[in-house]
Amino acid sequence: MLISETLREAEAGIVRSGAVGVGGKCLQAADATTDALCDRHVEEALRQWAAGHSEFPFAAVVAHYQEVGRNGVRPHVVTMLRELHGRHRSDPVLDAWLPMTFDENDAAYSSYVGLDYFDEVVRSADCQRVDAFVSAAAIDLALLETRAFGVAPGPAQMVRTRATTRVVTQLARLAPDFDVDPNVATEGGAALARADADYHSFASAAALALESVPEDIRTAVRLTLLPTTRLHDEQMFIRCIQIFEGLYRQVATAISMAIMDLLDGDTARAKHRLDGASGRLEAIPALFRVLTTMPVDAFSIIRGFTHGRSAVQSRAFREVEFACARNRANSDHIAKIDTEETTLEDIFLTMRNTLAGAMPLEKSMRRLDRAWGVMKRGHWGITLKVIGTVPGTGGTAGASYLQSAAKVSLFPGLPEAA
Repeated sequence: MLISETLREAEAGIVRSGAVGVGGKCLQAADATTDALCDRHVEEALRQWAAGHSEFPFAAVVAHYQEVGRNGVRPHVVTMLRELHGRHRSDPVLDAWLPMTFDENDAAYSSYVGLDYFDEVVRSADCQRVDAFVSAAAIDLALLETRAFGVAPGPAQMVRTRATTRVVTQLARLAPDFDVDPNVATEGGAALARADADYHSFASAAALALESVPEDIRTAVRLTLLPTTRLHDEQMFIRCIQIFEGLYRQVATAISMAIMDLLDGDTARAKHRLDGASGRLEAIPALFRVLTTMPVDAFSIIRGFTHGRSAVQSRAFREVEFACARNRANSDHIAKIDTEETTLEDIFLTMRNTLAGAMPLEKSMRRLDRAWGVMKRGHWGITLKVIGTVPGTGGTAGASYLQSAAKVSLFPGLPEAA
């Protein structure tokens, strides 16, 4: 993907300004030495690994990408990584991760936030591991912002730090299938209640809580922060997208399992799954609050560097909407259930009159529909605030596209509520 000189200069201008944190450069760029910015050590580490003399230098590659941004990595290093991927395909985890380092030509959303790597390590059907990833990403985000606050304790950074701390206090709702040390929520609440904005105790508790996450998932979180720019705000943006992806996947899994429950005649279990999905979605406003701290100027640069990558391309998001209801040319409901083609709405409407517990289940479906709609309207509102009415990424019409999408019901075939 070609980046204009005007865009590069805009990013460089923010970096040269010396500002760190919200509206400024990232901590890694601020701390980078001249030797660190040089790519010779990364190139040598890759050569040694290719020759079989060492383990793959994940840490060196990630550190360099964070210091200079994906689009600041020199072409010969990117070429080396691409060639290594072509020659070494025996490690499925490495095979899934490497495309994150050389996707500049196809600008893929999945490689931008590490979704293929996520699938390989986290395993999307394992609810506990997905929630472990959501928890780790949220805690890591809060630690990132508390560190930035320690370096640049301005008003904007304070608002961001409070917002990310609040997300961590909501992990029992956002990621209920993974047990996070309750002390981190307690310390987060105490930090939010303090007038002196002291986050030291919270940061210590958060760091300890992060250590309780399985090591391979902690590693996945660490290795998937590969921003295209040196802007601090993009690191926040990537983490938020990753958390959303985890939530979408949990909702999609809940719906697909609820379909199987209905086919087995277990209405109560289906209702429980849908209520759990709704509970996750109802906690999302805390995450949206973080996104509202994105400066418009910073996002315009990030958006330029990430052109073509869009949450519109999220597989999990589409899985949710496809699993609920299809847009049909007519309103006739199916006469026969096909488990490969049928949606939750299809099954429910077909079995509704003979289904035990149909009314409570319908109530849960409506709750899920409301929560999903509120989430989409929140996305629209934030997009309108940050980018206005200009065209969006991924070939969409931006905020107007999201406004239209927010009006689409998950279950359009349900009868009007009494």
